[in-house]
Amino acid sequence: MRLPPRKKPGDPILAADWNLLLEAIAARTPRPGSGLELVTAAGGFTYSAAQALASAQSPAPPFSVAGIRKDGGSWKVTINPGWVVERILSSGQPAVKFHMPAAAGTALDTVPRPEITMNTGDYLWCRYTTDANGTVTGIPEIASGASVPAGQHNQPPDPEGSGLPGEFVVRILQFEDASGGPSVRLFQQSDIAHFSTLWRGISTGSGARVFTSHSADGYRFRSISGRASSAQIAATEDGGTIRITGNGKAGSLSFTGSSAPTQPLLSWDDGLITNAGQATLSVREFMVCDSGSPVAVKFLVID
Repeated sequence: MRLPPRKKPGDPILAADWNLLLEAIAARTPRPGSGLELVTAAGGFTYSAAQALASAQSPAPPFSVAGIRKDGGSWKVTINPGWVVERILSSGQPAVKFHMPAAAGTALDTVPRPEITMNTGDYLWCRYTTDANGTVTGIPEIASGASVPAGQHNQPPDPEGSGLPGEFVVRILQFEDASGGPSVRLFQQSDIAHFSTLWRGISTGSGARVFTSHSADGYRFRSISGRASSAQIAATEDGGTIRITGNGKAGSLSFTGSSAPTQPLLSWDDGLITNAGQATLSVREFMVCDSGSPVAVKFLVID
């Protein structure tokens, strides 16, 4: 872009000259590219790298190491807070409960954070207990040691026992030696989820109970069967049904004669009595004439 010609005093300034000057100024105005910004100063213009917007810092994962310091022959370790998150299936309670663990009686979210003494090779774990139905009881504990306790799963009550409480132990990290300095092996870097997942069976009503007990091998139910010998009642599988049947016998006991009752005295189907009502058979003795002599004869009489 050329500039307008120079002028001497008294020369006219034409519109074309003025327009050329404006176009030249516009063509030479600095325009910053991507990642730069234009800074105007008294002496002219300068370019500067644009400041990136500050991004929000991601929070540290739950139960991650927040600090380590040497303390004699051992180490003092602090960890970031994490929750034991309990999902509850029972009605009448919150669907989710949050439990903050404590180390040596101090909650993990306390400021300053509680310190945990660890030696090289030690594990750090979270231990919490439940009742027999799997509901968390008490405050979860953070502890450390050379080996992690095994714990035990809760067992809900059943007809043969009152159940067992649970003790759950979740490994968080292990403190290892890396050429004389501390090294951490991670196991748990998220909140601890607890579900009461075991099925609970309840026998209702009275009489014989089908559900008996449960264990690590599974749930136990009694089988329904007929009598082993001289069976009068049978139990058979019929698709999705257990069918209880008799012995397949049917019949009736009736009297004949002009004055006999019209309904059978007794009737049965599949071995089971089917007629209702009550009738009494009694034995009575009457004197009858037999060849001109009185003779006592016994008769069955329906009352």
